[in-house]
Amino acid sequence: MNAVMEQLAFWGSCFTFLSLAFGLMWLQSLKDLPPGPWGLPILGYLPWIDREKPQKTMMDLAKRYGKIFSLSMGSLFTVVLTDPQLIKEALSRDVFTDRANLYLTHGIMRGNGIIAAQGPKWREQRRFLTSFLKNAGMLKVGSKRDHMQNRILVGVSEACEMIKRSDGAPADPLKILIHTMGNVMNELLFGITYPEGDPQWEYLQELAVEGVKLIGVAGPLNFLPFLRFLPSFRRTTKYILEGQKATHEEYKAISQGQSPENQDNLLFMFKKEMASGRGEHFSEEQMCYLLADMFGAGLETSLTTLRWFLLFMAANPFIQEKVFEEIYANTKEKDTPELVDLPQMPYLEACIYETQRIRPVVPLGIPHGAREDAELGGYRIPQGSMILVPQFVLHMDPQVWVDPDRFDPARFFDSNTKKLVRDHSHFMPFQCGKRVCIGEEMARMMLFLFGAAILKKFSVSLPPETDLQVLLPGENGITWAPSHHLLVFSARKHPEIHKEATKAVSDPFPTRAFVDLMQSMGPL
Repeated sequence: MNAVMEQLAFWGSCFTFLSLAFGLMWLQSLKDLPPGPWGLPILGYLPWIDREKPQKTMMDLAKRYGKIFSLSMGSLFTVVLTDPQLIKEALSRDVFTDRANLYLTHGIMRGNGIIAAQGPKWREQRRFLTSFLKNAGMLKVGSKRDHMQNRILVGVSEACEMIKRSDGAPADPLKILIHTMGNVMNELLFGITYPEGDPQWEYLQELAVEGVKLIGVAGPLNFLPFLRFLPSFRRTTKYILEGQKATHEEYKAISQGQSPENQDNLLFMFKKEMASGRGEHFSEEQMCYLLADMFGAGLETSLTTLRWFLLFMAANPFIQEKVFEEIYANTKEKDTPELVDLPQMPYLEACIYETQRIRPVVPLGIPHGAREDAELGGYRIPQGSMILVPQFVLHMDPQVWVDPDRFDPARFFDSNTKKLVRDHSHFMPFQCGKRVCIGEEMARMMLFLFGAAILKKFSVSLPPETDLQVLLPGENGITWAPSHHLLVFSARKHPEIHKEATKAVSDPFPTRAFVDLMQSMGPL
């Protein structure tokens, strides 16, 4: 009996010693990691992340832990950066150009396309896309830029016609913009456009809208893939996979029916590269994923920002009138503003910036991944870590932006020179570094041309029953979009501008005198 007790005591001592040893080793492994909150086994910190407003959770953690912190999201170790200098340093380094191992990027996209691609595939495909987009007109100057402008203006014209048909009745801006902006992307990517009301096109639009709502950057399905077997998550996964399959089949059908003369589009150029055999990653599978990425990202960024822009214009009528005065003062003789007019419209540009600041399309950023162990900010970043750059935290920092929840375009003007500030350290609507948004220039073109044309031709207002408190929180998925809403578009009469109103355009800071002036002028 004593021998048994001695054996138990011996093994008990061994277990205690090993537990302490492993515990000390585990604590030792944590000491040089960025600080952060504790989490639960398997789940990590996921139970404490606000499902409706994950960006708010990151803001709260940033206040507590500072410019770099870490947390576990499921089993994925996550490093969050909220300091512009650290962000620029990290995103300019090759070691952080991979993608995090999420169910969305690795399980569904399987590393294909451009968003989920990494390593040699990403570098090859990015070079190809950069060359195509520059050739298509994503340039600051030149005749190719004019050609790209003309492509966009076709969509702008159709959007204004659709708005005109609403005849002042409440209209759904999403329905108008997704059709017209979507067709701009269709023409650029496939060399085709769909007629309004086409059933296949409406299905693709539905997939584009609903798909981004179903898997968010902070959604548990991304970090706990086994959830896809539960009934509610199974439906989500099924919808996404079926939509992906239908989209790819449509792209293949377009490819097979494409005329040899239809060469001014991404699909033709990809097939040409695929036939040449020069590239390592040019396949039909990659083609479908790449086209889907370019359509989804290219459309979603501009579409969502423009929806927010029009909503904020409707919610701030005095700011909207100031924008109109600026547009009209500089384009009196033109039916539609053009890119050449952009430098003369700093207040409109500031309103677009302010929209991107207060409602970043991807509030948590697009996650990066650490290819190998690295050092950043004095901390060890383990291989496989997810690197998160929450734009919301940068854009809404009250120590940087006065009253950040208020829509105020004047914050983008230097208070002394009154000149537009285009380069702000805490403003990164397209991220930065080696994986900066490849379609940034096109997004800027689309936002200006659509926004300026609509506000020149129409005043935008909210139906009387609209509750802004319900609309402004928006809906979070992969992107942060406005909740469904209607707007009233009233045709402008374009009077000659009062001299004092014209003078007020040069001052980016709204004054009581300007407000009183606009009221005295009555409806335009």
